[in-house]
Amino acid sequence: MDTVTQAAIIGIDISRDWLNVHCLPGGNRARFPNKVKGHEQVAQLVFELSALGLVEGF
Repeated sequence: MDTVTQAAIIGIDISRDWLNVHCLPGGNRARFPNKVKGHEQVAQLVFELSALGLVEGF
């Protein structure tokens, strides 16, 4: 079985107005507006870090 490894994991807490992002390892945090521009910024961050992105769901 192949194993997939990620350089970083990004957790995203989604609220009406904001996307609160926490990156591991390192513990970096950022906040982006929950608008198209903020979505693009988060997508770019995930791409740049070759990260696995996880979002809150309910």
